[in-house]
Amino acid sequence: MKFGLCYIPDYHAEQSGSWQDWYEGMIAEVKLAESLGFHSAWFAEHRVAGFAFGSPAMFIAACARETSRIRLGCSVSLLPLNNPVRTAEDFAMADVLSGGRLDFGVGRGLYKYDYDVSNVDMAESRDRFDENLAVIRALWTQDSVTYDGKWTKLDAHTLGPRPIQQPSPPFWAAAIRTEETYRWAGANGFNLLTAPFFFPDHREQLRLLDIYADAARANGHDPATKERMAVYHMFCAENAAAVDRVADPALRRYQAFTKATDQSRQSYRDPVTYKDWKGFFENRESITLEQMKATRAVIGTPEECIDKVAMLSERFGLTQLTFEVNYGALPHAEVMRSLVLFSEKVMKHFA
Repeated sequence: MKFGLCYIPDYHAEQSGSWQDWYEGMIAEVKLAESLGFHSAWFAEHRVAGFAFGSPAMFIAACARETSRIRLGCSVSLLPLNNPVRTAEDFAMADVLSGGRLDFGVGRGLYKYDYDVSNVDMAESRDRFDENLAVIRALWTQDSVTYDGKWTKLDAHTLGPRPIQQPSPPFWAAAIRTEETYRWAGANGFNLLTAPFFFPDHREQLRLLDIYADAARANGHDPATKERMAVYHMFCAENAAAVDRVADPALRRYQAFTKATDQSRQSYRDPVTYKDWKGFFENRESITLEQMKATRAVIGTPEECIDKVAMLSERFGLTQLTFEVNYGALPHAEVMRSLVLFSEKVMKHFA
């Protein structure tokens, strides 16, 4: 089992400090994670102020200059929102600056506001995603690219630099609730990024994972050779009192932030096209810490975290668990303590 960090953080001025404090704290956490033996750190893309990163490639490059071994991933690059030539350039540079440590996660995204502020029609997300992914793969693997697409036209264009990793950095596909996405990811033989905590009933996630595996086999890919990663919120503390004291207010702030964002930015997908997401945001603020600990997070004492990791690994056939460790302005010092305790008491059981 590999362990990593996943950053989809939310900024709160009173608790987070300055923007520089916020960023420096996360870089320090990644540096510590590397020293503790964590395998990877991943960074999400959003356009909502104070939520994740407008430019994950830039933050990956910053982390790359402060680390030497830990893998650095994008979870995910919202391909429909960006010029694919620029995306290919930015992440190729990130791979070069990291010495070939980039993992490239791709997805269409969830938030309508991301599309609105990018001046992209959300109804075009699938077509734009397919075209932009094709352009990026071509630019990373071919000396000269000519492409005549609906949105991108290239005439013998050469990308420089190309990524260090050959033929390209590993591709990861984000798949959450939509059958089509799992089927597409398996058919293309991509590694899989999942978030099972979105499902109140784990059997629905298992059904979708079966769709992914069946599609992979049907298209000549062995699913056993593909990485399968899941993301969960994580906080590890010596005792239950510390867990309640630190994790509970942070989760409440995180849930309040994301719900307010959903309401104020009209972020729902089209209710017909994205029917699989219906109800996703409902009643979020009523989820308790105990409910999160039971099925939807790796939060608790070291013993509780060991049991939860073992259960999740077996249930979903995971090769890697990544953890949201910076959520709801969880204090930086507490994040650092949690990482140390998790590495010392939990990770050794899964070496």
